[in-house]
Amino acid sequence: MAPKVSKAQVGKAVDALIQYVGKQNEESTSLIEDEDFLYLVIALKKMPDTRGKDKPVPIPLPHPLYSVEDTEVCLFVKDHKGEGHKESKNKVKAEKIPGIAKVIGISKLKTKYESHEKKRQLCSSYDLFMADDRILPSLPKLIGKTFFKKKKHPIPVKLAGKDWAGQIRKACGCTYLHLKGSSLTVRVAKATQEEAHCVENIMEAIEGVAKKVPAIQALYLKSLDSVALPIFEAKE
Repeated sequence: MAPKVSKAQVGKAVDALIQYVGKQNEESTSLIEDEDFLYLVIALKKMPDTRGKDKPVPIPLPHPLYSVEDTEVCLFVKDHKGEGHKESKNKVKAEKIPGIAKVIGISKLKTKYESHEKKRQLCSSYDLFMADDRILPSLPKLIGKTFFKKKKHPIPVKLAGKDWAGQIRKACGCTYLHLKGSSLTVRVAKATQEEAHCVENIMEAIEGVAKKVPAIQALYLKSLDSVALPIFEAKE
């Protein structure tokens, strides 16, 4: 059951965060895109059961954080000894799949992007990373900690079927919840979106999260480096 969160309270928090992010951007020379995101922080009463749940949970948003047409996506694909990713590249090109700027086979990921510096450069080169869901468990060791610190976890997509374009578009329409620990964080909006759209995304995300996790103790909203603003606390 979803917690009863005041939409007005969410609106006040969103307004404060948008103003904060705007002020930070005016004073900063940095162009880090992560600074524009708003995050929902979920404090749980107990740890979630993560057995057999190594993939992030997709939560559809009414106002997606990414547009396929305006997003540069790097796609990690399954291959064998360097063979296989060429077919994937050809499929992306032939079907004119929107958003895919780079296709990397898992073999090349092991060799060409072995150093920490190469991993860091790769992480900063694309807006979003997606991966064939069959190779997702292998990726954490291959891509390193930078991706997870920057909250650029690869998004799983089902590439065993034919409709790759549909899978990519569907993935861009969701945010993703990683079930690790008793405090969870999920992207829910961008400070550049309309305030009403941010609020709608957050309310929808709360509904989605509540279906996937045990009892929620508290909910907060924050930007990348702001304080966490409380929007809900469970009564004992």
